[in-house]
Amino acid sequence: MKKTRNNREASLLPKLQPFFPQEGMASVAVVEDRDRHPKACIKGDINCCVAEQEVARGPITRHYTVLVEDMAEPLFVLWQAQNGVVLNRSARSTAIAFDLSEACVGQLWTSEITVQVTDAVTYDTVVSGTFIQMLVTSDRLLERVAWPTCTGSQLALKEHSSLSSQAPAATSSISFPIHA
Repeated sequence: MKKTRNNREASLLPKLQPFFPQEGMASVAVVEDRDRHPKACIKGDINCCVAEQEVARGPITRHYTVLVEDMAEPLFVLWQAQNGVVLNRSARSTAIAFDLSEACVGQLWTSEITVQVTDAVTYDTVVSGTFIQMLVTSDRLLERVAWPTCTGSQLALKEHSSLSSQAPAATSSISFPIHA
């Protein structure tokens, strides 16, 4: 009895109409089979040591480049930096100035940079990002400090007896392909 009453009440309700036209719409989404797999990664000063005196002189500038695979020219590039100023947002290689004025000796300062690359022909878009780490040291600590280096997804501590003001350039990133 209760089901019959609910069915009658449901039939009295107005039918919901879609707010978009149904003609010309595909009922099943089609995924393209592609041979292309666009990728992008960031190369540059991912981990480095900076002397206290260098921090006192002003923003620390480091250089970064986006490396791409399976993307057709021309490319549209957009850089972003947390806690940093990107000097050329639309170039494949750019310098980023980080403000470490609040950092103290012994502090491992971390920031994030990202780059978005769009293929102008297919409009494939890849977003790649990585963390930047800078260890602030005194001149006395530079000679015997251990600093982390990141290669791919592997993190290791390496002892260095003679460090310069920066570590060798490394490549490390996380990429997210976005298909239009």
